[in-house]
Amino acid sequence: MNASFEHKAATVRQILEGRISRKDGAAGLGSSSRIIRRYLRAFLDRDPEGLKDHRHSNNQKMTPKDEREIVRVKREGPWRSARKVGEILNLKVHPVTIWQVLVKHGVAHLNYEGIKPIKRFVAKAPNDLWQADIMGKVKFPKLGVMYLIATIDDHSRFILSGKWFRKQTKINVFRVWYHALCHYGLPKAMLPDRGSQYKAHRGQADYQYYAKLLGIKLIFANKARTKGKIERFWRFVSHRDP
Repeated sequence: MNASFEHKAATVRQILEGRISRKDGAAGLGSSSRIIRRYLRAFLDRDPEGLKDHRHSNNQKMTPKDEREIVRVKREGPWRSARKVGEILNLKVHPVTIWQVLVKHGVAHLNYEGIKPIKRFVAKAPNDLWQADIMGKVKFPKLGVMYLIATIDDHSRFILSGKWFRKQTKINVFRVWYHALCHYGLPKAMLPDRGSQYKAHRGQADYQYYAKLLGIKLIFANKARTKGKIERFWRFVSHRDP
């Protein structure tokens, strides 16, 4: 509760005269005992003037005109944040205050035209696209460090082939790939990452050579989320009890 200057002065006088206790004074002002001690020191040092709040805010008061301008700027650019709206209008108010105005007028959650919506890709049919990857090293109590290499069908999310190895070598990648090819045929495209087992930094890796020979298109992922389906499979495996 923000007590008035007169209320503070009267309460402090009553405490100093012994008519009320500090606890009762704090309750009457809605303040803590620490604040009451501060009021008493200020009163004794500077008389009642010490109780006045001399702080001044740099923020300006909002006017109806300011509110109308805030709503106008937001409607013109729905993707603009409260902070950006304030900068455009040169308003010296906190962004939270602007946000409250936007909420009040129902324009806080307009469509974000400036941001492209996220589109989740799924291959149209089985064998249209396979994802291939190597899971990070996993340490087993008795086996030591192992790597899981797997291939998954993008459309069905079916695990076509997968095997644990002690090393993440090129030949182990080929063993998993060969198993999937023998059992499920040729995919139209493969989506591996840019690891050296799949893509050479210079020239052509063996994986690229055989994919071209088989007529399989290679699409190399730049980010882990591009291979989201197999990344979710890794999370599933990592959360299983050993």
